[in-house]
Amino acid sequence: MIIYPAIDLYKNKVVRLRQGDFSQPVYYPLSPLTAAKSFVEAGASWVHIIDLEGAQEGHPAHLHIIKPMRELGLSVQYGGGLRTIKDVKEAFQAGASRLYVGSLICQYKDIAEQLYKSWGDLIIPAIDIKRGKVTVKGWTTTLQYSPAHLLDYMYYIGYTTMLVTAVQKDGTAEGPDKNLYIKLKQKFPGLYFIAAGGIASLVDIAELKAMGLEGAVVGRALYDGIIHLKDILNEVALCQ
Repeated sequence: MIIYPAIDLYKNKVVRLRQGDFSQPVYYPLSPLTAAKSFVEAGASWVHIIDLEGAQEGHPAHLHIIKPMRELGLSVQYGGGLRTIKDVKEAFQAGASRLYVGSLICQYKDIAEQLYKSWGDLIIPAIDIKRGKVTVKGWTTTLQYSPAHLLDYMYYIGYTTMLVTAVQKDGTAEGPDKNLYIKLKQKFPGLYFIAAGGIASLVDIAELKAMGLEGAVVGRALYDGIIHLKDILNEVALCQ
């Protein structure tokens, strides 16, 4: 299992939203690079960048942060505001190791196919689920088809790893939506899932690992001191 410590960015500041609500921001008094350095010191190999400003505005706003994070030795998983193929190209040119793409892939099936043909598993479909529905455009628009329908199609195209965010859990530090991931693993045993939303304890990590999840994104719980990244990484190592 890979742990992805998250940095949510808005106007170059580290911030967390509760359930994706831009009216409930919590700003943290540290720079993105200071956060990234702490991840390296704890032993992390990846950083998960959430460009909230990009998601809100419809185009990436923090591509400049990728290079200095790569220089720290971190692989960068980046998403938010990647609404065109040009945005995707620019994010890779900026140094992103891997991109997670939601709105563009979920709304345009032909582009989903094109992205996979061009970059394969360097693109991860981001399936954001709120009240059983797929949401896009910074969680402001709900699509009518089910998450299962979308996952079926992504699997058909060739994608193997999916980032699935339980929106109602995101930023709450109240624990992940375990039932959601159990159901997804049962229905799609051939897919690898990265969980996001609400992860806040070593028990959460151990249970997600036991379910067979490929990875987990941890954000607010790290910044609020609820859990420490080094402890999470040790827990994952013990579970191998």
